[in-house]
Amino acid sequence: MKKKISGKTIFNLSVVVLCIGMLGYFCLSEDGLIAFLKSAQRIDAGWIIMAISCHLLNIAIDAYLIYRFTANNCPQYRFSGALKSSMVGQFFSCITPFASGGQPMQIYLMSKQGVDPGISTAGLMQKFLVYQSTLTVYSLLAIILRWNFFGGTMRVMWGAALIGFASQALVIVAILLFSFNRKITHKLITFIYHLLGKLHIMKDVDSRIESLEFQLSSFHTCNKELFKNRRLLLETYVCTAVQLTATFIIPYCIYRSFSLHGARVVDMVASQAFVTMVSCFVPLPGAAGGSELSFLGFFGMFFTKETIQSAVLIWRLITYYGTIALSAPFSHLGKKSKKEREAEESEKEKTKNSV
Repeated sequence: MKKKISGKTIFNLSVVVLCIGMLGYFCLSEDGLIAFLKSAQRIDAGWIIMAISCHLLNIAIDAYLIYRFTANNCPQYRFSGALKSSMVGQFFSCITPFASGGQPMQIYLMSKQGVDPGISTAGLMQKFLVYQSTLTVYSLLAIILRWNFFGGTMRVMWGAALIGFASQALVIVAILLFSFNRKITHKLITFIYHLLGKLHIMKDVDSRIESLEFQLSSFHTCNKELFKNRRLLLETYVCTAVQLTATFIIPYCIYRSFSLHGARVVDMVASQAFVTMVSCFVPLPGAAGGSELSFLGFFGMFFTKETIQSAVLIWRLITYYGTIALSAPFSHLGKKSKKEREAEESEKEKTKNSV
């Protein structure tokens, strides 16, 4: 009897085919990267190195923020653990719809690193709240300051960006409710657990809800402590603003690598903010398709016809495919380290001797 192919497998294969197809198109088409490299024009490697450096700075700041938020309630936590957690989050965010797999895998990893799930959940939620609110303010400033520049020239893309901005604002409201109203949080999670139980996805629902009480208490205590620490809040908001700026300036570096001039940095930074807003509600991993189309829509006015497709490909290679390649070695969460295996063997030996 032949096995049926699951819907998940079909979905994953479809995404892979879509990504490979877009890579092929932007590389092999008439105005693609290969055609550009064969022409007399050349890419300035210095600006490409600058773009890559900006992306690496984004990842480094992400790791530092995980470290700061976690160490605030778990002083023994180290930056090396935060760096691994950041890379795991980057990898699973890239390969799951709506980047939904990043945080759960980070919480799982951090529990193996000795961080209480309530503390790690609170830290990651705080980091996400700071990131999301900074991004929303950044996007709002871009909308206000560049309304006349973008509003009249690209109404469809502009409308999509506004929808994305509205969705970001709603996410912040939801996070605030989840983070500071324990009653609502408990009711919501209890409802989800019971639903999973009825669908036979989760077992021992009552015992899981009981163990959840302690984690929720730890979670909300951490959130209250955060807002008493104004210095930490200021530091993390400044770091996040720098992180977003580094990410948003990458297209300008790519623009300059083609020896193009004339576009204002502020306009290109605003354009990348709008690309991020549009991409945030594309359900495919890495916002496949939506990211490329929104980049073409917002940056088409800056790049020439001969360079825009190459620009899209280089941008995605740096910010998406490069991230997967860099973070993939950290994704093997199931394999225990030698130190962990030795500790387990030692614990088993002690138990055996005591009996």
